[in-house]
Amino acid sequence: MQKQVTLSSPNRMVWRLFEALRRHCDRLTQNPNQDEVRQDAAMAIVLAVQCVEVFLNIFFRVVVSEPDFSKSADRICADLKDPRVGIDRKLKDWPKVVFGQKLELGHGAGQRFLVLKDMRHRLMHFTSSHQKMEHDGIVIQGLADTTVYDNLKVESATQALRTAEDFLCEVFRLRGIAVDALPHALHSWTGKPPT
Repeated sequence: MQKQVTLSSPNRMVWRLFEALRRHCDRLTQNPNQDEVRQDAAMAIVLAVQCVEVFLNIFFRVVVSEPDFSKSADRICADLKDPRVGIDRKLKDWPKVVFGQKLELGHGAGQRFLVLKDMRHRLMHFTSSHQKMEHDGIVIQGLADTTVYDNLKVESATQALRTAEDFLCEVFRLRGIAVDALPHALHSWTGKPPT
């Protein structure tokens, strides 16, 4: 039996993931249950970083198929096939390899995205800090520091979405897209209508 293949435009997966993230954030603003808000905000942070990484994979693959950037095609395609090439290397290397410029990660959207990525990492790869608490002669050992998770709120999710969108605009800017065209590029790749 032959496997059925579905072919789509390259931006489809990025668009769908951003749609899910926006819908998730919209629902979150309507939820009065703070436990659920924290849970959903954590998922929004994970999804926001995933949105950016999927975008990087697809966007750079599309860009290196253009004649002006084809000199970088072998490198980008090889990196895409290598599961050891993670988001950190893509952020650091790909813009320089393809556009001849590094992404600004020390301030603005780049810095905010690195903070978001770190928060995602701390949530996804959570381990117990195995701390000890003593109170009135009772000792409890093996406690986990859940401060990052417990501080999540609706704004954590909506800020994750904005950070992901702003970060994409930084990549578009490096690509040479004019500032006044950034909302249209964001629409093309994520479905966010220009305002």
